[in-house]
Amino acid sequence: MSERHTGLIVEDEPDMAAEIADLLRSFGHDHVHAETLADAKVRLDEGGFCYVLLDLQIKADGQSIKPRVESGMSLLREIRQCYPHRSANDVHMMPVLVISGHGKEPNNIIGAFKDGIDDFIMKPLSTDGQDVGCKIRRCLELAGRVDHGACAGCSDAAAAGQTEGPHNGAAFWHAIDYSETRLHGEPFYFTGDVNRAVIRLLHEAAVAGQPWQSGKATLAKAGSQDAEGKMSNLFGDHPCWGKLLLSNRRGKYRLVTE
Repeated sequence: MSERHTGLIVEDEPDMAAEIADLLRSFGHDHVHAETLADAKVRLDEGGFCYVLLDLQIKADGQSIKPRVESGMSLLREIRQCYPHRSANDVHMMPVLVISGHGKEPNNIIGAFKDGIDDFIMKPLSTDGQDVGCKIRRCLELAGRVDHGACAGCSDAAAAGQTEGPHNGAAFWHAIDYSETRLHGEPFYFTGDVNRAVIRLLHEAAVAGQPWQSGKATLAKAGSQDAEGKMSNLFGDHPCWGKLLLSNRRGKYRLVTE
């Protein structure tokens, strides 16, 4: 897998494929390209991508006379057969965003969402009010892929399933990037970079046998810009407060792991 997020672009129009690829490069992402349904199946077998940008209207193979929506829908169903599993917050662990000029046809949109897409991007990409980068980042975030280092594990879990297996009976479990943790089966989700870093640092301290850590020092290590340096400003309204994250009321905090 690439050292950066990689999008699988499934698009039969060369100019549009180049435009999408250029946009992904502007995000710092890599890409692989498939022009037809047959090409995309090969890419599916190869893996190595973090999300899919799928044009609904593509050709079945190099011998096809014209692109058809049926080919795109067929590929979408195949992707979901290869990567069927969802996270504990009921989000696909392999994001698929459809890019199509056929959004004006409600049946195509409804059918695509029923078959498992996570978002929809209209052509042209410059359509007013449409932030393609935001859509991609949001899908990656919900899938637990904010940190690219988590993508290989997320792809494996999307393909093989990640229900109760990863917990192995342990009281505490965490996703690779700490976007999700579980304590005795209860899930807690962390979407911000600083939040995840704090949970990681406290977990590392607990594993090292030094569970109680200074809140201000931990926040500083996590990259927090909070001038007050208060954990309550970051986690006070989070469901983990008082359950997963405990305070000794003297400025130190620990993670509950058992």
